[in-house]
Amino acid sequence: MARNQGRHRIARRTKIATAVLGLSIAVGGLVVSTTTGDPGSASADEVDKSQFVDITKVRPNVDKPEPGRNASTGSFTVDCGKNENGHFNPDNFIAQPGIRNGAQHLHDYVGNLSTNADSNNNSLLGAGTTCANGDESAYFWPVVRIDTEEEGEQNQGGQKQQNQNQQQGGRDQQRQGDRDSGGGGQQPQGDRDQNRDGDRNRQQDRNGQQDRQNQQDNDQQDNNQNQDNNQNQDNNQNQDNNQNQDNNQNQDDNNQGQAQLEEPNADNELAGNDGEIQRPAVVDITFKGNAQEKVKEMPKFLRILYGDAKVTANGPANARESWTCTGFEDRVIKQYPICPEGSDVKRVHTFPSCLDGDNIDSENHRDHIKYPNENGECANGLTAVPELTISLTYKIPREIQVAGQYKVDSFPEEDHNPFSDHDDFANVMSDQIMDRLVDCVNEGRKCRE
Repeated sequence: MARNQGRHRIARRTKIATAVLGLSIAVGGLVVSTTTGDPGSASADEVDKSQFVDITKVRPNVDKPEPGRNASTGSFTVDCGKNENGHFNPDNFIAQPGIRNGAQHLHDYVGNLSTNADSNNNSLLGAGTTCANGDESAYFWPVVRIDTEEEGEQNQGGQKQQNQNQQQGGRDQQRQGDRDSGGGGQQPQGDRDQNRDGDRNRQQDRNGQQDRQNQQDNDQQDNNQNQDNNQNQDNNQNQDNNQNQDNNQNQDDNNQGQAQLEEPNADNELAGNDGEIQRPAVVDITFKGNAQEKVKEMPKFLRILYGDAKVTANGPANARESWTCTGFEDRVIKQYPICPEGSDVKRVHTFPSCLDGDNIDSENHRDHIKYPNENGECANGLTAVPELTISLTYKIPREIQVAGQYKVDSFPEEDHNPFSDHDDFANVMSDQIMDRLVDCVNEGRKCRE
């Protein structure tokens, strides 16, 4: 794609700049604080090669529950394209609403055309969609990239920059030594001091003459002077008030700016997330039923998360095994798969589907909707809604897989951990589309729109 031309050049500049910042901190004792995480970890964009597994050596591990008598066995597939319009951003209006670049990694979007950090129920309605049937729901997941840049090029560039910094430091020390030793330009400064003393003496003489003249002024002049003083005080007070207002405004602007995180560059690269974006060869968005009961309509604006983008910090409770290869969908792993010839890398994201009443969200974005148990049953008090599965297939060359040179975008601290893979959904379907979906699934039909 045209947006990825020149990727290696930009990627190397990003990494070299990060290395230089680290050197400056070590030499100059500079202390940097941030509210967005460890800046050092943001440059760690290499993938751990031990995270790649030959899928043919993994035993089948996908167990699907047997359908019961009241099962809803149909499926409803929506064609929303493959992000041909290039809708990317590092936002997440569900998990980080209102925070531009809050995800710190790039998302691939299909469906709703307007999705960004500021999206809400009203903005999503009527915004247009990539889905053929008019579904304005938002579907988004982190991009996958290929990065073949070699370590040697990075190290060579970093060493060159380090030598330049050392030379610059030597020149700065020499200039400081010249100033400390008193050399270089002290006499001209003394001349300027003498000139200023003469100016001050002449100014004092003029002030004395003015004082004597003021003593001869009449009472009316004194009154005028008092009025002028009062006016000056009022003006000064107004100036102080205006200055305080300006300072407060500047402080508000600064505080607002702190919420703004790094934006992607022209190639949609971020610190720690660079490489050539891979457009999925296949994007499959399919809603299915429940193994034990009929499903109910999803409430409009329902939000659902899949996986955990911060699995390292949060633990594995909400993380999901997402990776497989075409033809091997009976096994999924939490590592990156190495697929045999003729098979493609595939991500499978199946969302929870047991809803707590009509709640469209919860404080942690998870408590309002849960997964069914191993038998496909929803827990007491929860209602089965259509189960969304998003499957993404990528044509990644096998030599890239074997070399460990593809990766999923992630928060910097996750270092492209494949177990941090995740997906997001917000339901903005019209009532008519949702009714067709539910009827299709409950009646056991296979529908595509």
